This record gives sequence, structure tokens and C-alpha cells, in this order.
Amino acid sequence: MEQLAVLKKLSALSNTPGIGAISAKKLVDQHGGINALFDFDNKKATGLQHDKVENLRQAIGHTYRSQDNHLRAQKEQAFMAAKGVDLTYYGQENYPELLRECPDAPMGLMMRGSWPKNQIFIGVVGTRKPSKYGVEFCRELIKELAPLNPVIVSGLAYGIDVTAHRTALDLGLNTLACLAHGIDRVYPKSHAQLAECIVQNGALLTEFWTQSEFHPSNFLQRNRIIAGLTSATVVIESGAKGGSLITAQFANAYDREVFAVPGHPYQSTNSGCNDLIKNHAAHLLTNAADMIRVMGWSLNQSPAQHSGLNQQQRQLVRVINDQPYIHVDALAKDLKFKLGTLQSELLYLEMGGYVLSQSGCYVLSNRGVRALESSPPLPQPEPSLRQRLKVDRAHQYSE
Repeated sequence: MEQLAVLKKLSALSNTPGIGAISAKKLVDQHGGINALFDFDNKKATGLQHDKVENLRQAIGHTYRSQDNHLRAQKEQAFMAAKGVDLTYYGQENYPELLRECPDAPMGLMMRGSWPKNQIFIGVVGTRKPSKYGVEFCRELIKELAPLNPVIVSGLAYGIDVTAHRTALDLGLNTLACLAHGIDRVYPKSHAQLAECIVQNGALLTEFWTQSEFHPSNFLQRNRIIAGLTSATVVIESGAKGGSLITAQFANAYDREVFAVPGHPYQSTNSGCNDLIKNHAAHLLTNAADMIRVMGWSLNQSPAQHSGLNQQQRQLVRVINDQPYIHVDALAKDLKFKLGTLQSELLYLEMGGYVLSQSGCYVLSNRGVRALESSPPLPQPEPSLRQRLKVDRAHQYSE
């Protein structure tokens, strides 16, 4: 279907009063697809509907035919074309399979990046102000799960969300960031660079259109997508109220597995997780083995594949591995790269999650270590004439 035509239909569904996510999905299902719903000339289909449904359909048709709807769809299409944003809609073959099962599945998803082909999708959510223990547990859990090559899904928020995304990138795993706003912005702004890294190793996802008005309820809509995309949701540190608990509620409503990390009973940041476990709304999670056992997964799966590095990038990775936290000036001196080449290759390695930088110093990430281990050895340069003469003299003296 032509993209503009799809956008006009999606816009009409989302902007018609009285139509929400659940009713939109029901209408599409009842009519046998989004095309049939908008086939207003089909008298046979119209005659089969009772008054309430037909009134809704007429209201959708009125919105669909409006000039505002057409202009809104045109504007969105222009933005998507300029920024490389893809669209998938409910009923399309490439629409996420697990999300399709949800009664309130979004009609359309905007995506910037590439949809992972992995089989295991895990949601990781939690407090925006985690303890050191919460951050370390999040990192260690994803590290233990890495042999399964899972896709880590979260919401790009402060705290546990951003820890989950960064850890996935460090380990060479794909990650999906579900947004509570249009794909024309990043919130919080401080995560803009991380968002670009995610685009290279996964995708940014949203059901919200560009320049759409933000409402606090957007976070709830975003949370249902995190729960809907995944077969398991992990909650790491949560107060008695908060978005991560709502994500857990959605996951339970979708008959997905929920896991919660227990914590000290007198710390408020643990009360939400403890309550989930106490009320049998989540499995107790102390390590990856707990999740693997409940989900019936096996660690005998091939690890994530890593993209190859060119010779200059492999040289950089080897030097950084040998001299952790080496400064960029020392790299330039050791490798004798041109400044532009050095900066370009370092940017590629950092954006790809192979190295981490701080104050001009570089250290390998776990992904960089794996890439180094799987890289072929660097070709050895031919010895110079002076070096060959030196070796010959050494042999003569040894005799």
C-alpha cells in the first residue's frame, strides 16, 4: 500500500473522537483489515454493521477526507523520507508478532534503525534513580543473558533504562528504545548521542507523530509497547508507584512473564519490586539462571555476531586493549595516523559500541573485546633492509 495512503488512514484513526487503541484494533479486525475499514463504497460491509459501529466508521470517514488529515499525512511522509524513518502498521506482515497479540496494539509504528531478527526480546525497566547495586545488577544480568543474543527493550529514560541500553551496546547486542513522543526529538536531550548509537544497533520506535503534543499519558502508552514487544519484562528497583510497575501490569495483562529483583524491605526504591513478588505478580529474580529456567531457554545458542573491522580500526582496538584509558594524543603518536583518519575511526568505534571515551581517553567495551578476539591477525609488515642486515649479523655472531 502506498505510504501516504496508509498515513492518511492511521491519522484518521488516531484523530477521530471516540476512537482509541482498543476500538481501532477491533474495527480493523471486524472489517478484515485497514483497507476494508476505509472502503466506504462497500455497501455490503456497511449493511453488516450495527448503528454504533457504522456511526464510528462515518466519523472516521469524515476525518479521513478532511484537508487537515491530508496535510498532516503529507508532512509526516516528508519528514520520514528526509530522516530515513520506516513505517509498519497493524496487519502488515512485518508488524511485530508479539505486539500484534495485544488488544491495544498501536495501529502504526514509526521506526528509525533496523528491526532485529533475533528471537528473544526482553524488556528491562526500573527507577530513574537507581542505587549502585541496581545499576550493577542490570549490567550483570544482561551480560549473563548475552549468549542468548537477546534484544534489550527499554524506554531511553534516566536510570535503569539507559543502563540497559548502554550495556546491550557494550555487549554487541541489539536494543530497541520505545519513545513517548515523536521520532523528531529525543527525551531527555542528554541521551541524543546514545539514541544515535541505538539506531546503528537496533532502532528507535514510537507510535507518536512528529510535533505531536506531549501528554503525561504518553509514558503509559509507551510502557504498553515495551511490554507488548517482549516475552519477558524485568523490573529492577521501583518505588510503590511508577512507570515500571505499570509496564509490569501491562505485561501481566498480555500473559507475558514478569521478573522482579528483590531488595531491602526498608528501602523505598525496592517496595515496588517486593510487592510484585509478594503478590505473585512477578517471579523472583536473583540472576539470569532464574529467568532462563522459567522461560525454558537454553544457553546453547550461538552468541551475537560482530561486524568486521577494517585494518586501521583493528590496530586502534589492539592498542587500546594493550593500553587502557590511553589518551587520543598517545594514540596519534603510537599509530602515526593522520588526525582526520584517527578522529574518523575513533568516532566509528565509539558509535558502534566498541570503545568508550572519557575526557579524551579510550577503553575497550565488552563488544570491543569480543571483536578483538574474533578479528584475524594483523598482517606483519615486510622487514626493512636494515632490519634484515641486523638479523644476519646477529646470526653471524651467534655462530
